[in-house]
Parts: sequence; structure tokens; C-alpha cells
Amino acid sequence: MNKHIVIVTGELSGEIHAAHLVHHLRESAPITLSGMGSKRLADAGVTIITDYHALSVTGLTEVLFKLHHIYRAYTILTHHIQKTKPDLVILVDFPGFNLKIAKFSKSCKIPVLYFIPPQVWAWRKNRIMQIKQYVDKVICILPFEKPLYDQFGIESVYVGHPFTHTVKPQYSNRADFLKNNRIPDNQPIIAMLPGSRHNEIVKHMPLFMKIIHTICSKLNNCTVIIPLAENIDASFVQNITEGKKNILLIKGLTHDVLAYSHIAIVASGSATLEAALLGTPTIVIYKISWFSYFIARKVVDVKYISLPNLIANKEVFPEYIQHINPEIIAEKVLDMLKNDRTQMMENIDYIRMQLGTENAYKLAKDAILQYLT
Repeated sequence: MNKHIVIVTGELSGEIHAAHLVHHLRESAPITLSGMGSKRLADAGVTIITDYHALSVTGLTEVLFKLHHIYRAYTILTHHIQKTKPDLVILVDFPGFNLKIAKFSKSCKIPVLYFIPPQVWAWRKNRIMQIKQYVDKVICILPFEKPLYDQFGIESVYVGHPFTHTVKPQYSNRADFLKNNRIPDNQPIIAMLPGSRHNEIVKHMPLFMKIIHTICSKLNNCTVIIPLAENIDASFVQNITEGKKNILLIKGLTHDVLAYSHIAIVASGSATLEAALLGTPTIVIYKISWFSYFIARKVVDVKYISLPNLIANKEVFPEYIQHINPEIIAEKVLDMLKNDRTQMMENIDYIRMQLGTENAYKLAKDAILQYLT
């Protein structure tokens, strides 16, 4: 019998994971899917009830300007769930919004599964009690998550990180990538990833430009590549980089840029884990509004901000958060380019091992199908 699943994701990174998961589900069972997403989920066969693009933002103060969009999306989804009475609701990341959907779904007596759950190990630890009350099963992707859920008696399964299956360059070798993108092979190549959301680009690009200026003033030649997320307007970044001949903007090919660069400077987020899996020495930076940073310092309880460092439980990738001095970061880049990086590469190998070798989407699909039989 055909089953109906509502799947909810609120930003590009979560939608990418959701689309892969949907592909495996549709291969295994006759399923109808609807929910919140955008083009990727629509292409995967999901009926989009509401698009998330007006909701996607980082920072606490930044969210205030999106509240009317968030309320509208919540209203549309809850009406849809109440009307269609799906067999299952799958939540993907986006915790502030999705936990409210979980609560509503449980009030309708609909099973709820959470794929890529809230980072309760870092902050908002009270959310774990909401998860215990409103979520039937948590599908974990980080090795240290399941022991925490076990401690609270919450049903969970660890499937490994999806990136181990999906993070790979499109070009099979560096020479082809450089040749086809007209990138010189006789000088350092630096990847710069300022983020996948517009407000991250606004915050980070001025800092990145200062870092680039300092590096280029000390290196005779270098190429800086900025791979732009598909949801970012390239013209916005082009206006900032205009006139800088050593800066190359590439739409997409993020994994190739990371894999074939000598070093990367990355805004904290999922891209730091991608860099680790691709074996790229990386410097992590992040900047939000001062109010958001002040609140975060009060509530976040982790030693590091980037996932590779959290998994390794030590600073493998240098981190520069909020108080960012472009001169210091530029010096660190130059130091990492010229000095031996054997220890860092050994640490990167350890991180890879911790993330598993199985196809996480397939294992997640197996856990989900148990609720549809």
C-alpha cells in the first residue's frame, strides 16, 4: 500500500541530505512525499508545500527579521499535516522550526523521525527533553550523539555521516580540474568558502578580502578560488571581488576546489567536515552579530566550533571566531603552506575513520522503513 511521508527541511545543506534520503526511500517502497524544501526535493519527487528560502538565516538577531516567514511556513505545514494525516513525518536538521513541527505532529498521533538531529551536545540541552517527548526515533550522524540519546532513554541509531558517501570531486584528477578551469599549476592555490547563506556572505566577504590582500602582498603569486553555493547570487560576490585578477569565482565544484587546493579558509559549517573528508588543511573562521555572539558565549558548551575538531576532541583545524584579525590569519596560511603538515594529515585520517564507511542514507532508509511496515 502506498504510504505518505511529510519531510521537512529548512536550508540547502539539509535539503541535499533530504534529497539523497528520498532517493533511497523511493527506490525501496511505493511512497508519496510532500513537505518543505526547494528545487532539489522537488526534483527528487517531493511535492513542495512551502519553500524554505525565505526562512534560511543564521544568528539570533537575524532570525527576528524572518519571524513572519517562519510563522507562515509553520501554518502552511501544520494545516497540510492535519489535512493529509501522513503515515510518518521526517524532520531534517533545522531544529528551532522542526521541533515545533514534531510537537504538532505528535498531537496528531503521527510518528516522527529526526534525521540529523539538533546539536544538543553543544547548546540548548533542554531540547533533548522535547526530543524525548515528541520524536519516536533519532537517526544520528555523528559518533558521539547516540551515547547521549541512550543516556536519556531515547530510541536512536547511528548511521555514520552522509558526507562519507557524497563528498567527492567531480574531476577524477587535479590536472584535469586545473586545466579545464584555467588555473595555473605553478603557484599556491587557496580555497575560500565564505558560507552558503546570504547573511554569511555579507559578514565574511570583507574579512576574506582583507585576508587575501595580506596573503598576496607576501606571496609573489597565488590563486584564490571561491566556489559559490548554488543558492548564492554570483553577481553579489563579483561586485566585491571585481578587479582582483588572482581571485577566481566558480559556481559549484566545491568539492573539487577543496580537494585540489593547497589550503582552505572556510566559514564554520558543514564545509569544514567536507574539507576534512577531502584531506584539505583548513583554517576555520566565523562571524555573527555581536548580540548573537554574546548570547552564544552564554549558552554554547563546546571547546570547538568546527565538527572536525569536535570529532577529534582537539584543534586539528585552527579556529578564529568573531575576533578576527586578517593579518594573523594570513600569517597562519603562509605558515601552513611552508611547514610540514604530517601531524594534521594524520589527525584528518582519524576524523575520517570516526565517520564510518557505510552509506548513511541507506542505513537511515532502513530505519525509516521499519515505521512504514
